[in-house]
Amino acid sequence: MKKKIFALVMAVAMLAMMLTGCIQNDIGVKMNKDGTGSISATIGIEKDFYQNLKQMGSDPFEGKTTTEYTYEDTTYVAYTEVKEYSSYEEMEKALLEMTYDTELIEDAQQAQDAEMNGENEDFDGNGEDVIVIPDTEPEAPTKDNHIFSSVNIEKNSGIFYSSYTFNAVMNPQSNDGLDYDMNEAFKVTLTVEMPEEITQSKGGKVDGNKITFDIADVTESQEFAATCESNNTGVVIGIVIGLVVIVAGIFCFIKFKK
Repeated sequence: MKKKIFALVMAVAMLAMMLTGCIQNDIGVKMNKDGTGSISATIGIEKDFYQNLKQMGSDPFEGKTTTEYTYEDTTYVAYTEVKEYSSYEEMEKALLEMTYDTELIEDAQQAQDAEMNGENEDFDGNGEDVIVIPDTEPEAPTKDNHIFSSVNIEKNSGIFYSSYTFNAVMNPQSNDGLDYDMNEAFKVTLTVEMPEEITQSKGGKVDGNKITFDIADVTESQEFAATCESNNTGVVIGIVIGLVVIVAGIFCFIKFKK
């Protein structure tokens, strides 16, 4: 039997690379003092895997501006999208709608399954195998691939200070029914930028007003949290000025009566 065509070889190679973390997701959350904010979503594809996809005629980032970066000694080609939000509630909703992008892996897995099951035919008359994907496939069980199971972003205001809180719980993923390990295929980081220096946190690495959560195990339910406090300097100054004006007014009134 002659060698398999290039597409088949690439499909098998793609799956092999997926087992070493070919997709890296970086989620950036920025909270502003006025209750607005932004979310950036970066999807990085391991460079070699990305080049193989392009050679097969499939470019996930076609027409988009990409960058390259290194994460855990691996080079990724990435695309970043940033969106502004007018309230923390909108940001919560957007984060809860985020999902793991498993389509690339599933497509490659489907190609490999076709080969493993002997579902290849010779269409070109040259005796070479080409992949045939069946029109009908067993219906896969519904999988919840949302990244977060709960997100809470809030601002609590007092007279003299305000506090800001970010809290998120990861939605644990299952490896059941998969031919790859979710932890090997997906590397996820979450970065939160708060209005002031972070005073309390759960998990993550704090750097001033920023905290980075490196999610090592996507199959576990993990909670991440951070809190910062902001003094309402403008309010305090206004109160002091108001008291000075009142005292001055009372003093002038008493002096005038005399």
